[in-house]
Amino acid sequence: MPRRNPAPQAVPQVADDTIPPDEQRWMEKLANVPWIGETPPGMTEAEYFTPKPYEKTDWSDPNITGVYEHFEIPPGYPRFRVLHAARSQFKTDEHYRADRHSMESYYYSLSLSLGIAQQAATMLGLHADCRKSACRRARRCVSRRAEDDWTVFPGPGLPPCCNTFERTATVRHWLNVKLEQHNEQVLAAQHGTEGG
Repeated sequence: MPRRNPAPQAVPQVADDTIPPDEQRWMEKLANVPWIGETPPGMTEAEYFTPKPYEKTDWSDPNITGVYEHFEIPPGYPRFRVLHAARSQFKTDEHYRADRHSMESYYYSLSLSLGIAQQAATMLGLHADCRKSACRRARRCVSRRAEDDWTVFPGPGLPPCCNTFERTATVRHWLNVKLEQHNEQVLAAQHGTEGG
């Protein structure tokens, strides 16, 4: 029988009247972590987060590159290598460029997501008891799962400290809120208005 999971990781409360109203709106959204859900029937939480066997990517493949032609990874953010399919003889230059842009967009999104998730994990203090010594030494979340390992929930888009439903739900929620805030700011900039 599935069990109900505990309340999410506590979100730090900021009691400061000097925070601008729009920033308070985002802080309230961050604090409103949704209910986590239930463990799948017949499976324990430990089983759910246990890695399954996987085959490592052959990084010597010439179609795999760390170079992005269409996007710039922000400084300090992790970089996912991009797998570009070999060009088909039936595709025009324009089609091939569009394919590369689409593929880079996917891996760029993963890079942004993991970078924001690491920031969220740091703010929540998950690095303090992380199994990765690099995070404890750096006093912030700096570790990542293997970038080609999708065999363990929730994949390489979240850091390895997201190893329980509670932690995963909280970090994913923060990630979604920060991405929403980022997208709102981008749209505001495109329309020449101030955004927060």
